[in-house]
Amino acid sequence: MRMNKKRSLIRLIAGIVALSGMVSLSGCGEAARQEAKMQGNEITLWTHTAGSEAELSTVEDIVADYNSSPDRKGTVKIQSFPQSSYNDSVISASTAGNLPCLVDVDQPNTPYWGWANILAPLTDKALLKRTNQLIGSAKGTWNKQIYTVGYFDATTALFARKSVLKDLGIRVATVDRPWTKAEMDDALAKMKASGHWAYPFEMGTADNKTEWYAYAYAPILQSFGGDLVNRKDYQTSQGVLNGPEAIEFANWMRSLVEHGYINSKGGSDTALDFVNKKSGLLYGGIWTMSTVQKYAKDSDDIVAMPMADFGHGSVAGGGSWTVGMTPTCNNKEAAMSYIRFSLKDKYIARMAKAGMNIPATVGAQNLIPEFEPGGSMQIFTKISSKYVKMRPETPAYNFISTEFRKTIGDIMNGSDAASGLNKAVNHIDGNIKGADGYIKK
Repeated sequence: MRMNKKRSLIRLIAGIVALSGMVSLSGCGEAARQEAKMQGNEITLWTHTAGSEAELSTVEDIVADYNSSPDRKGTVKIQSFPQSSYNDSVISASTAGNLPCLVDVDQPNTPYWGWANILAPLTDKALLKRTNQLIGSAKGTWNKQIYTVGYFDATTALFARKSVLKDLGIRVATVDRPWTKAEMDDALAKMKASGHWAYPFEMGTADNKTEWYAYAYAPILQSFGGDLVNRKDYQTSQGVLNGPEAIEFANWMRSLVEHGYINSKGGSDTALDFVNKKSGLLYGGIWTMSTVQKYAKDSDDIVAMPMADFGHGSVAGGGSWTVGMTPTCNNKEAAMSYIRFSLKDKYIARMAKAGMNIPATVGAQNLIPEFEPGGSMQIFTKISSKYVKMRPETPAYNFISTEFRKTIGDIMNGSDAASGLNKAVNHIDGNIKGADGYIKK
């Protein structure tokens, strides 16, 4: 009798063990199926941040957090490129039909990439709701649709030493009271007359291979009352790039060279030159402040100010790197889910701080002491929010930028302003007409 009971007990235990093994195997099987599903929904993100350790590390952390999130719609992989070769890699992949699901893109390139079917508009309702909380310059739009979103903005400003301005009797400009054109001209004349600098003003004229001229000098053109292209329909530059306001702007730029205020060839590292007191006034990007804070022993004496108002309000450059989705993406739900996930304030703050740029949301700004009220970088947030004018949202922008750079470079070196601008307008209008107005059919 006892033997029978013992056998029964053994059978019961064996049954329980077998059942528990089946449950365990079932659980493992479900986990494996879910993992296989995620791998099947794998998407790739291309990023230009291979040369920036801080930014790439942040992207890697965001991706890792997303991939371990229970709400993920797929698995994200990263492929990083050096910034110098990134755009060419994307264009080549588009031509070959090998685009990934997600690409980052410099904001002014968004319209062209949208027109060229490299980008698709973002349509996820939850994502679009989140974009409403981003500053305007952190969004890439075209044809009234949002194609890309970013984590930060980069803007432009004037940099000077308060002690220098005080000694020369020059007012420190503020966001609410930028210099007038007369004050700008007076400041430059006084700096030149002081004899402290061969060229008192540095504005990056040596950077004539990138779009710096359009990013930095077009805002001055716009403050004079002109523009790169007519923004009503983006079909012509006639009247805005060669009108009287544009000619006045171009002549002013040439006068800077003629008066010896600037060197038309400029320095290769304008921020470091300013720190080393090779210039008294610098027109540069927000990234200048990082150089100042790192190398200037008198950083507390250096002040950032908005560019002067040349008659139509102070204008600042804006827009930086963003991320978007390609039309050939095999899992658009996962792509837009990842973008939405990456736009949490904590990630925006980390991305912005990696390059010390303006965080794209107020919540993220409050996570970085430098951008909080009273912080050393808050001045740039104020300049951006009040004075940024985005580069033209047209696929023709890259061509326009190149024409503008060549034309203004020639004018600063002595070419006639009116004829040079007319020639640029003819080239730009020809490009737009040749592309059937860049209207997507």
